[in-house]
Amino acid sequence: MTIIKIKKIKIQNLRNVRHGEIILAVNFETFFKPNVVGLYGQNGSGKTTIVDAFGLLKALISGWIAEIKLPSQEKKLIMAGEDMASIEFEFLVENQFGTFFLNYYVELQEDQNRLYTTVERLAYRENEKGKRSKILINVTEEDIQLRKANLSDMNEKTRIQLLVTHQLAKKQYMSFIFHKDLKPLLQDRLSELEMQLIHNLAIDFNRDLHVVNNQNIAPLYEERSMPFSIHLEKTRGSIPYNLKGPALLPEDAFYVLCEVIEQSNQVLSAIIPGLSIKINVLTKQTMDNGEKGIRFEFLSQRGERELPLRTESEGILKIISVLSVLIAVYNNPNACVVIDELDSGVFEYLLGELLTVIDEDGKGQLIFTSHNLRVLEVLAIKNLWFTTTNEDRRYVQLKGIKEVNNARDVYLRAIQLGGQDEEIYKETKIFKIKRAFRKAGVQHD
Repeated sequence: MTIIKIKKIKIQNLRNVRHGEIILAVNFETFFKPNVVGLYGQNGSGKTTIVDAFGLLKALISGWIAEIKLPSQEKKLIMAGEDMASIEFEFLVENQFGTFFLNYYVELQEDQNRLYTTVERLAYRENEKGKRSKILINVTEEDIQLRKANLSDMNEKTRIQLLVTHQLAKKQYMSFIFHKDLKPLLQDRLSELEMQLIHNLAIDFNRDLHVVNNQNIAPLYEERSMPFSIHLEKTRGSIPYNLKGPALLPEDAFYVLCEVIEQSNQVLSAIIPGLSIKINVLTKQTMDNGEKGIRFEFLSQRGERELPLRTESEGILKIISVLSVLIAVYNNPNACVVIDELDSGVFEYLLGELLTVIDEDGKGQLIFTSHNLRVLEVLAIKNLWFTTTNEDRRYVQLKGIKEVNNARDVYLRAIQLGGQDEEIYKETKIFKIKRAFRKAGVQHD
């Protein structure tokens, strides 16, 4: 069985983070234990940037199985005033060959359309004392290195194939390392172990990585669409459900959602007593593209009462939409789920209970941002990271906390009194806020 865990995330010039680094409390001895990591800080301080970094990673490593372009420049992911951003991820990998550290680094620029890669590097190191890191692939604008061979060391046919693939990946706004056209060339030059490590990242980790950002979830708050994040044995991904009225989906997608609902109902009534979801099939019909489809609606069922699912609160809908991937974190050691604003609309005590259950008995990794301080009372301090006001050192862990301390109290004290290595809150003055409200009211009158 292959298991891959995130160990380190490093960001440079991404959105409002000039430099930031988060190291997760995971090692090869704790591989089958859960890793629940919360990220806290004031608005606009870099929490969502971590989620964006995972979104970029997902797009980059997907080339073997899907043509996913990097984001358009409209998202403004590169820090204002800079022409380059970079992300770096370190993974712990356990496969049939042993245990390894795997490092992926990429530099990104943007043209008038989208982000594109300028530098990419994939390296690994065996988990044995004294072993050095080995570069598998290193790509710059000037050269392409496969293991220890540069372009100048290769025959003309290989050089041409590499350069053509490199230009194609750039034109398609995709990763070169994970481009499907590069795969045959790698198989000719890399060992079975080295190809397995790339497969572990491009297929195994990619399949079980779920990134739920505000862009995914925004339609839910506009009461238009509910995106179901899906982690089933044979199916991963996301399927939108129309909240406005009866939905129409292709048969395959409908039956996947049925399986998700069956899975979710086993947990839902334990989280929200008395609640289950019922599937009401209305009719089968041919869709505009000629496919067979099913028109249906989800009903919220509480005892004898049945109402359209859209009548439930935003918090309950949010939980239902991500329940499948939370179940995956609990049961699958290879699952890595990243959720922006997990607490949005969710009752704080329930949020604490959910995270406690996953943190105590889960197996995968859950990384989330939150504003709700209840979580600081239930997670170990080693799993809590906080944003700072210093864009050169955006993420820190609180110092001066003992096991008996309440992290919530320490965090609030740090906001009010400081005492940490970095300022974690840009101070607001109550009298200034009052004066601003008063001036705004006078201008309006």
